[in-house]
Amino acid sequence: MTNRNRDLANRETGAATAGSSQAARRARPVTSARFGTVIHRVVPAHLACRIGARARAGERDAWPAAVVAIALGSFALVFSELIPVGLLADISGHLGVSVGTGGLMVVVPAVAAAVAAPLLALCSARLERRAVLVGLSALVVVSDVIAGLAPGIGVMLAARAVLGVCVGGFWVFGAGAAITLVSERARGTAVAVVSSGIFLATVASLPAASLIGTLTTWRAAFAVAAVFAVIAVAVQLAAVPHLGAGGRVRPRSLLTVVTRPVPRIGLIAAAAIFFANFAAYTYIGPLLHARAGLGASAITLVLLGFGLAGAAANFTAGVTVRAHLRATLMGSGLLIACSALLLAAVTGARPLIIALVAVWGLGYGAVPVAAQSWMARAMPANVEGGLALFVSALQGSLAVGSAVGGIVYDAEGPGGTLVLAGVVAALGALTLLGRAGAAISSPSAGPADLTGERGRDAPAPPPGVIDPAADSA
Repeated sequence: MTNRNRDLANRETGAATAGSSQAARRARPVTSARFGTVIHRVVPAHLACRIGARARAGERDAWPAAVVAIALGSFALVFSELIPVGLLADISGHLGVSVGTGGLMVVVPAVAAAVAAPLLALCSARLERRAVLVGLSALVVVSDVIAGLAPGIGVMLAARAVLGVCVGGFWVFGAGAAITLVSERARGTAVAVVSSGIFLATVASLPAASLIGTLTTWRAAFAVAAVFAVIAVAVQLAAVPHLGAGGRVRPRSLLTVVTRPVPRIGLIAAAAIFFANFAAYTYIGPLLHARAGLGASAITLVLLGFGLAGAAANFTAGVTVRAHLRATLMGSGLLIACSALLLAAVTGARPLIIALVAVWGLGYGAVPVAAQSWMARAMPANVEGGLALFVSALQGSLAVGSAVGGIVYDAEGPGGTLVLAGVVAALGALTLLGRAGAAISSPSAGPADLTGERGRDAPAPPPGVIDPAADSA
């Protein structure tokens, strides 16, 4: 090789090395000097991706419409799930059951989701993910149609069980499928788009259902939900490409979230807060009527305020969890506890009750983001099944909370339900004061410390994350 050719080759090699270094710097994660831990911007998306479809080589943000289609599915699902909360007294009266028994319309889908999430994660490795998502959205249509035509509580609960299977499956696979449709740099955006469907449905479902029920009948609310689900199916068929099969999930990986101290304490706290929230929130319509004497139209506006406050807290928590994760999760639980206990002590003071409901919404709005961020930071990146059991545990706590809240409501009235919610939410938040809770933000904590794996090799970082040890070496 001539000197000229050798110099040219060296320059090309240097340019390639420089380009690689620049790419590595662009992929460098957010590092908190205070906590000493490396936190990737899209670790929650990475966990979801492990049990979603496998990303195809060379995929480059070619399917924004497909991500929106998946978000429509999440909107239709959550809208259908929350309809009974806004119309609980009306539906229960027409079906001839008590308000507490009517709360089973929230309990049953949560139980079905808790069972379905891990089972679907274990059994669906060979199923094509587009077909899974479209099939789940189609089942939402079936559930809404049956619920809207239900002659009695038995048929209604069967329809809600079908919906629960959709809830469990979509929570596990929806975000994972969305992020495989975009390049790595856009995964956080893809998850945010899918989550926006959840937030919008959470804000809109209760007041919309209450308004529809006031203007027509509660059956019309399920008809509207079915229309949303049909639209989601049509858009997914048109916009979502074939995604391929998912990755294999081993049964033992499901248990990782409960066998290691830091993930376990985060899950306990989140589950307690979910229990507390839905023990009272399921019965918020009758509760507002009994405690404040509000009519249907006024309850609709209060529920809208609850949803808007929750949405604001959700986006705020997306920022605060980066540097104050434990404080965010603990603070959300304490806000729910304080507002519930104060609501239990107040009767008739409408402005104060409405303000406390908004504070309650602020508290709950931060919980999903904080809980998911806790799991993402505390769990090793190579555990595929953690998200499935996480979904199962939270849906289970939702179901138990709604069921116990219904029993207490029938026996003690709304005051007893609010006291139960306040005490459990406070206990859940205070569990984070222990050593395991402090470890999430310990300056000396590394990945091995957070997962309880001292003495072993820390799990490999997600794609795009630079291992600090390797970097320093």
